[in-house]
Amino acid sequence: MSISVSKRSIRRISVLTALLVVVPALLTGCGLGKNNGVVLFRFANSPTALSLVRMADELGYWNHSGVRPQYVGPATAVPAPQLLDEGKIDIATGMFNGDIDGKTKKFKFTAIASSMLDLPDEPHMAYFTKAGSAITKTNLKALEGRTIGVSGFNSCVDLVIKQYLKKNGVDLTKVKFLQLKEELMPAALERGQIDLGVFHPPLVGVLLSKPDKFTEAVTSYEDWGPLGGQAPYVASNAWLQKNPAAARAFVGVIAKTANWANAHPKESAIIAGKTTGYPVNQTTNWHYAPNALLDKASLQLWWDLTTDVGKPLPGSDQLRPEDIATNAFNPYAKSADLLDSQEQNSQVLPGEQNGGIFKTNLVDIAEAEK
Repeated sequence: MSISVSKRSIRRISVLTALLVVVPALLTGCGLGKNNGVVLFRFANSPTALSLVRMADELGYWNHSGVRPQYVGPATAVPAPQLLDEGKIDIATGMFNGDIDGKTKKFKFTAIASSMLDLPDEPHMAYFTKAGSAITKTNLKALEGRTIGVSGFNSCVDLVIKQYLKKNGVDLTKVKFLQLKEELMPAALERGQIDLGVFHPPLVGVLLSKPDKFTEAVTSYEDWGPLGGQAPYVASNAWLQKNPAAARAFVGVIAKTANWANAHPKESAIIAGKTTGYPVNQTTNWHYAPNALLDKASLQLWWDLTTDVGKPLPGSDQLRPEDIATNAFNPYAKSADLLDSQEQNSQVLPGEQNGGIFKTNLVDIAEAEK
């Protein structure tokens, strides 16, 4: 996956400035429809967050695909599943426990493509201390009486580290969790405001490049292994029903981009840095599920995780991954069924495995194949 990436810093500033103007109008709109025959989808994602959608843009993969993103900023005050249900956005991505909550509330959306997994050297998250800290992988009890910085609650950033600490004998009632924007945590670590920070790529690479200031204590791989938790791409059922062919094209582009990124970690990290604004020589990227195929195992773990250290909504225990997610729109799927696990999906497939959309009980698509 080798590629040269052009410099676009000035243009990115203009684009981000324009986003601040167009986001309110887009979020209150009723759908983008088509633009010169291309189906547009309103995509909710922070400009500083990693995204296969934006990476595909950099690679030119949306060109001639028949579908194209319209960036509308992140879903923050209102969860993405609710915005999808209300028709204010068309596609989003986020940790699967939010999707479980959304489906429990009867929001109409469907998970259609997978996202990141975990590898030892390409973790979903990494946990850093200030250099010289007594807090280490073998001395996690030192966190008792200390403060952990997280960018949110009831998501991957707090649930995974809570479960890991609990498994290793740390009394969570003696640990304080402080919410901070992730980009503010390095300075908070240096000042001693927090004792451990939870970080995602691309910031993981930035901190690794400064061993005199920061030390990686542990990663999310230590807790949930290669599953990675998944933050699948979810789409509004209304958009899927109106644009099934575009949905299939979308998943195909996501799969192509994920496979490229996995095969070219250095080049994909460069793009990650350019699209998020961090130094490209310091950033890291995620590892992604090949072929964008969804599986049960990496989704099912969220029920156990939330039950163990989170706040599950009443009725969420009645749901299963197949009540929320499907491979029906994936060109590389042999059926709409979820894989049992990513162990069945270790190789990049040589080409499309089907000729259309599979029938699924999650979305009523008239032209779907049985």
